[in-house]
Amino acid sequence: MTRIADREPSRVYLERLIFLAALTVLSERMQGARAVVVCALSVVLSMAADALCCKIRRIKYDPRAAEVPFWGLASAMMMPASVPFSLVVQSAVICIVVGKHLFGASDNIVFSPPAISTAFLLICYPAEMLYFPRYGEKYPVFGSFDGTLVRSAEYSLKMGVAPSGSISDILMGSVPAAIGCAYVLVLLVCGICLAVRRSNSLCVMLSCVVSMGLMALLFPRINTDGWRSVFYELTSGYMLFGTIFIAAEPYRIPERTMGRVLYGAVLGLVTITFRFFGQTEGSFLFALLITGAVCDSFDRIVENLSYWKKTYVNSFEKSKSQIQKGGGPRLSDTQEIMLPEKYRYNTPPIDGKVKRHRRRQEDKVNKENRDDKK
Repeated sequence: MTRIADREPSRVYLERLIFLAALTVLSERMQGARAVVVCALSVVLSMAADALCCKIRRIKYDPRAAEVPFWGLASAMMMPASVPFSLVVQSAVICIVVGKHLFGASDNIVFSPPAISTAFLLICYPAEMLYFPRYGEKYPVFGSFDGTLVRSAEYSLKMGVAPSGSISDILMGSVPAAIGCAYVLVLLVCGICLAVRRSNSLCVMLSCVVSMGLMALLFPRINTDGWRSVFYELTSGYMLFGTIFIAAEPYRIPERTMGRVLYGAVLGLVTITFRFFGQTEGSFLFALLITGAVCDSFDRIVENLSYWKKTYVNSFEKSKSQIQKGGGPRLSDTQEIMLPEKYRYNTPPIDGKVKRHRRRQEDKVNKENRDDKK
């Protein structure tokens, strides 16, 4: 199979969309029909916003592009089932207009469109975005809700207490959470399947999980053992869902393997840092916006380190071994320093005047010789 960077992005988004659609079916069983209505409305509005923006920009609209419905469905998956429909409209508009077309369409994406729309709603409407129906209470599609809205496990960790649900409840999704973020076991299966299909970057997922898990193991936020702290941190909030479906989009990941490892590790470290010192839930989304904006820098870091090792370290070790064996260059008091091509700047040579003086002298001698021959 080919790598994710070599695959057609539309096929990658289509496979991700299929897994999200399967997750929507599970959400209907666990959270009711309103979860499906929120997801469907978000997809339709995202496609409509994309068509309208293409018409305004006078570019061709492709209704078969899978990334737009995927972004719309991913945005809906990070909302509670009780979210007002007006916020679904705002989310779709922000996701497509700001996340896609403001930066010049899919090939020029700087920030993840679902992360932009969801982060905006978290900041502007925390009461509607951070309260969820209890497990077993289904929010009606229309009409009043007689149940109770509660906070998620991420809020409990921020308050310094362990989540109320047991480990088995968290694994099975029997806890209050966003529409697609509660089902830990199903999300893990989706992540494995996407990695096998080369529709997701295994390097990004593993490095992000390992870096964040290591910090949670060494510095737990609650009074419990380290491994339980790792479990709570990785399964709360948007961490697992975002790592699998959003963090490794084909348009936005570094090209080099080590660049992806650095990208995932930095994403995990920034996320846990925001959880320690931040005041807002949804830390993963804000960390993703910051890390994703500089994801191209990780490739340049790896390239520079590789070039430095190849040019300086390897050449030094080779020259050292040759000198020790009695061969190679002889060291003297003065040595000519040659800059590598990568760092050779367009500056005049130090002895340029001498060279020009010698050239004028040679031209004068040649002219005298020609005159003598005549």
